[in-house]
Amino acid sequence: MTTDVKLQKIYESVQYKELIDRIRFLIIAVATFVLLTNIAIPGINLEVWREFIRSQGSLFTFFGIFTGGALYNFSVISLGIIPYIDAAIIMQLLIAGIPQLKSLQKDFGEEGRRKINFYTKWLAIVIATLQSFFATSALKKANPAIFADNSTLGFLIVVISLIAGSVFVMWLADQINEKGIGNGSSILIFISILFRLPTYILESFNIGGNIINNVIIISVQILFFLLFIAFVSFLSLSIRKIPIMLTQRVVAGNKIVQQKSTFLPLPIIAAGVLPIIFAVALFYFPITIMQAFGVNQETFATNPILKFIYQTIVPPHLVIPTDFKKEILTSFLSTLGWNIWHSLIYGALIIAFTYFYTFIVINVDDLTEYLNKSGAVIRGIKPGQSTKNFLENTLYRLSFIGGVALALITILPPYLMYIINFIISKITGIQELSMGGLVGMYISGSSMLIIVGVVLDLLKQMNAYLIA
Repeated sequence: MTTDVKLQKIYESVQYKELIDRIRFLIIAVATFVLLTNIAIPGINLEVWREFIRSQGSLFTFFGIFTGGALYNFSVISLGIIPYIDAAIIMQLLIAGIPQLKSLQKDFGEEGRRKINFYTKWLAIVIATLQSFFATSALKKANPAIFADNSTLGFLIVVISLIAGSVFVMWLADQINEKGIGNGSSILIFISILFRLPTYILESFNIGGNIINNVIIISVQILFFLLFIAFVSFLSLSIRKIPIMLTQRVVAGNKIVQQKSTFLPLPIIAAGVLPIIFAVALFYFPITIMQAFGVNQETFATNPILKFIYQTIVPPHLVIPTDFKKEILTSFLSTLGWNIWHSLIYGALIIAFTYFYTFIVINVDDLTEYLNKSGAVIRGIKPGQSTKNFLENTLYRLSFIGGVALALITILPPYLMYIINFIISKITGIQELSMGGLVGMYISGSSMLIIVGVVLDLLKQMNAYLIA
């Protein structure tokens, strides 16, 4: 099918009222979210606040990328969807460890899932309350000038505003799930990233020298990200085809009348972008907790244990060895060690969450039961327990491949860009690319994964409406 025919088909599909309504609601929800990112909480000195953010470096950059411009503006939705993500992580761990919750999710169908979602929302409200209270308290201790009103009433206004904003964002995500298109939480994170991405891209350029050098640098970066997007798209659409035989029978005589050969598609990355989102949120959680209890940069620097935790999560900038002097190489190896340690832990979390969520997205028991009821048999595999074991083993292998792939395409880009930086600097004689540390590049790599994943999911859902 040509591109023109596909576009024509998409154009014709929006004539269906339901799809029009869902797209319209999604646009309204996104516009509301973007509008709220610019509504600051009363009593905040924005100039002092923005200067404070800049002084904190990469840690606030992480939170900023998931809240759009909300954190930069100290908006009522500064917490964004993060409390709900934290609650979802905790709830899934509780389900894995508490038999009653596991039974509720597995044995009670849609009603059980609604109850789990209900508990998750209340847990998110509790987390939002704690985060609002401790974050506001920590900010007042760190820099009282941020708040125009340092009274108890002023403190409560900020805390209640943050809680209300977080609850509204959670409600908005639910409404997108019900009345819009795509996953509400992923859509809001996608919009937040898209909203701030141009700023981060512009900040990543440190253009100097002549026009030819500038063209080379920009072209290399554009080519790198195009290849990155193409690979992520290929990986997201890749499937493992399991050959199956469908048997149709005559009900009266139970006589076989037809056998059809087809396949069962199992995606390489069934969990989508959720492992990335949850791994990033969990990875930065220890620092969030410590800062909530008043642990600041000075404490991190003086306490060896806290310093180790901080430099593992937020590693120092990687020093590129422009010369082979001993002190430069020592600095390079020192910063490289912290960044590699950071990469290994971050990658392990991504792989673990990929395993975890693959088996949530694809319920092996339900899939086995569906195959049995529909008369489908996997070639060379007996129905029943053998089919279940085969599917579990296949998903374990796919989860490993998908998890490692997600980890690599999140971790490798910063190192590759540093190599490109080094090569270009040697060719042109100037240090053109300003990478700003591995954490910023991790956020960029994770952001690109989320953007591509959400766009593909939206196209897939729109295509489902086309077929319907």
